[in-house]
Amino acid sequence: MADSYFNSIINESTFQAYFQHDNGKLFSDLELVAASEWGRDHLFACRVIRRQTQRPILPILSDYTQPSDLKSSAEIINFVNGPPGPMYMAQSEHRLVRSSGHGMSLGQIWAALAMFKGGQERRGKELKAGSDDEVDEREERAKRPRRSTLQESFMDSRTIQVGSSSPQDTSSPGISSIGYVDPESHRLLASPEDETLRLASCVIRHILYFGAPQDSVDLPTVVEFRDAKVRLAGYTPILNRKLVAIDDGGLCLRKQSNGRFALFKNHLAILEGKRHFQCLKNGQPIISDGCLAQMTCEALVASIADPFDELRPNGY
Repeated sequence: MADSYFNSIINESTFQAYFQHDNGKLFSDLELVAASEWGRDHLFACRVIRRQTQRPILPILSDYTQPSDLKSSAEIINFVNGPPGPMYMAQSEHRLVRSSGHGMSLGQIWAALAMFKGGQERRGKELKAGSDDEVDEREERAKRPRRSTLQESFMDSRTIQVGSSSPQDTSSPGISSIGYVDPESHRLLASPEDETLRLASCVIRHILYFGAPQDSVDLPTVVEFRDAKVRLAGYTPILNRKLVAIDDGGLCLRKQSNGRFALFKNHLAILEGKRHFQCLKNGQPIISDGCLAQMTCEALVASIADPFDELRPNGY
């Protein structure tokens, strides 16, 4: 099994060593494929190097943090403390929002978490995990032809589906700190991608509402969560090859002007949802080269089609 690109290539020297060992190619030598089919070769071609862990804040916002970052509001503390007891799993979203005493956004988080973790009675599934009917259903889904959205001269990431509808790269893992996961149980009980995105959006929104430095109602510039999936296209500056990617939402920046908040930057960060972990090694979820490459493609398109510097006004 090849070494994980994510874990192995963290500086120029390791990049050069692995590039030679793996017979790395230039971007001009690679065939045009969909973003979901990007892999280890594309990571080498794009000269990707994972930098060391840094302060957990978006680099583009690092100049605008405030000393209040070290303080937490009651809403953030309630979120960190977790759900209001195990009974939240049996409650409706309506009740969690209205009677939890923690506010609307936190009630929505607990409801989304209950849906994400809940069993068949919560999720509305009629088939039992592992039953013959469910196995037949999975096999039926696997046999369905995947609609091709790849057109000549560009890549489309809409085809990313992990599990039955897109191949997994099991050859190149990245180590994760998550505990042991049983592969079969994980496959059978995996939550649909939309439920994952719902939970992520609720959590991120709550933090953006109440976390510093946005714990104020008078900010002229704010970061917000964007639900809408956005299609981006751009041409590489040298080869003039068209890249296309569609994200699953993300963070945007809005700036007040003449009393109105206008969209200032639509891709501060992008979100890519997965149906389940792409690869497990010794019971641990790991970052596959294919997943890293697909996200690299999306990041490249976003930097080309929605650059920050071109939108940066004087003094910002």
